[in-house]
Amino acid sequence: MFLEETVREWLEEKLTEESFSGVYVVDIFRTPHKLEIYLDSDGKLDLEKCSRISRWLGHKLELADLIPEKYILEVSSTGLDRPLKLHRQYIKNIGRDVSVHLKNGTLIEGNLAEVKEDMIIISQEIIERENKKKVKKTINTIILNEDILKTFIQIKI
Repeated sequence: MFLEETVREWLEEKLTEESFSGVYVVDIFRTPHKLEIYLDSDGKLDLEKCSRISRWLGHKLELADLIPEKYILEVSSTGLDRPLKLHRQYIKNIGRDVSVHLKNGTLIEGNLAEVKEDMIIISQEIIERENKKKVKKTINTIILNEDILKTFIQIKI
């Protein structure tokens, strides 16, 4: 765990630089021959920024000799295949369609309408029958953060 904590500290310090404004660390994973860093940003996180951070971190790791064996360093944005983890990521994705997996096994899909400190609100369109007519209605579902297992952004084609 020492390696991950050290790398996180280094990155958090580096990401205070103006050229990395809004960029933050989401996850750090270490396997025997690989170190994966997942970043996100309040704005745009492009390949160039990830590459700059990767080169800087690779050099810093080499100087500190924290990983004596051969390893692969991957620095990338979180991407759509990774769940939202941080409050900041939820805020960034307000207005997008999401699928929320709850700890009780329930899946809720809809639009991420609002994000508060301790909950999110998902807006869903449903069709109900009223007097033999189909009526489209919008319902809002409040989900406490403590009930969320994982949340993914949905891509509509």
